[in-house]
Amino acid sequence: MNIEPKDFRAIRSAIAEIPADVSNDAVGAYVPRLEDMYAPENHAAALDPATPIVVGPRGAGKSFWSGVLGQDDTRQVAAKAYPRLGLDAIDVKFGFTGVGGANGIGVDALNGSIPSNADASVAKLFWWATILRAAQDATGKAKSKLSSLMELCSDWEDREKELSRYERQFRKDGVTLLIVYDALDVMATSWPRRRMLTEALLEVVWAMRAYRGIKLKLFLRPDQIDDDGLRFVELPKLRTGAVRLVWSRRDLYGLLFSRLARTKVTSANQSFRKLLREESVALPTTSSILTRRWPLSFDEVSQATIMQRLAGAYMADGQYGFKKGKTYDWPAVHLSDAFDEVTPRSFLGLMISAAKHGNPPDDRSITADGIRHGLRAASKTRVDQLHQEFPWIKGVLAPLAGLLLPQDEVEVFRVWKIAKTLQQLVLDSVEHNYLPPFPAGTKATEKDLFLALERIGVMFRRKDERLDMPDLFRVAARLLKKGGTTPV
Repeated sequence: MNIEPKDFRAIRSAIAEIPADVSNDAVGAYVPRLEDMYAPENHAAALDPATPIVVGPRGAGKSFWSGVLGQDDTRQVAAKAYPRLGLDAIDVKFGFTGVGGANGIGVDALNGSIPSNADASVAKLFWWATILRAAQDATGKAKSKLSSLMELCSDWEDREKELSRYERQFRKDGVTLLIVYDALDVMATSWPRRRMLTEALLEVVWAMRAYRGIKLKLFLRPDQIDDDGLRFVELPKLRTGAVRLVWSRRDLYGLLFSRLARTKVTSANQSFRKLLREESVALPTTSSILTRRWPLSFDEVSQATIMQRLAGAYMADGQYGFKKGKTYDWPAVHLSDAFDEVTPRSFLGLMISAAKHGNPPDDRSITADGIRHGLRAASKTRVDQLHQEFPWIKGVLAPLAGLLLPQDEVEVFRVWKIAKTLQQLVLDSVEHNYLPPFPAGTKATEKDLFLALERIGVMFRRKDERLDMPDLFRVAARLLKKGGTTPV
């Protein structure tokens, strides 16, 4: 039975109905659901209890995997996806989640325990206390107040005695306690405090290497672990052992096709399966998707074939349409940041917007114009999300609107200087109490602004020394580029 126009429309509707906000929290109402689980092969190292530091930008899946580990049902599914990790033999508790509640420790608890004038010694007591509190929870004991545990931890011998007692119990029971720290980017709104809290936590993580029954896992943003202001002597070793959450093009399409395969819309499910049969692609099962044995999870040739059926082969029609690029390649290329990384949030956002744009022909679900429109939507969303992490970002990008890229640095810096961007940024950070791109009191220049953008993957320097910006940010920032996608 050949696939019909109604089938392409059904698949289009299923793509459009994928939830646009795919963000998760480690605890609370927005924890990961079983039906959302997709397990890229290269994320195994991130979930490994022996890996203490996991790094990823916003939208890469830090809180998703934190939440997966923190729930019994999703953790058991993850154990099937990654059978060598022993995830079915661990107990997971949270040391910090950014928000409070029965299972979390939020900013209020942190600020209440570590006064604004406190030093790293007090911060380390707090982090030690979160470990003991998690151990109490794991052994069924009533959780003590953090203040009481901090007092106990002030005597290192008492602290070691308690930790050793829990260590013996966990090893006797054949269980590893994994304590997860998520949303650590919300700890502080000033550079000195963030560095102090981060450094204290990393010191505790390093010290916990002595224990086999109790493991710590931190989910961090790249700019936190790469902060040149951190002075912890063992930091280079922790950086070397850190695992970065990276999504390959294959992983991104695997995620998209797994969502289509598991859609609850009967007509879309049937139409997608009809398309798979027509292209001789094996039908999926929950197990084959989870364990990456379904061809659309790992085989880029099969992925490209299905994408070609859904969107056409090239980003333009006609004899020379191939010059505009393949529809399979184009989204990942144009959604990459300056580190050549793409987040699933941006990728799914592009596809969702593409499926809502215009009226496609009868022989496909989305079009090249829809994909370009999807880039504009994904770019705007990504900049808005970046603004939540770095509230200074829009004020730095706004003066650049209309500038043609790539461009000599002197021209970029001149625009910022004319707009008095540095001065306004300092005023805004004080007024709105957010972390600026460099510590207060720093004699920053326009070059420092570029370096701040470079550190978070928003700008980069070409081999010919000109400055440029990935399309993911350029389009929403309304910068121009010869031959590039028109800005929003």
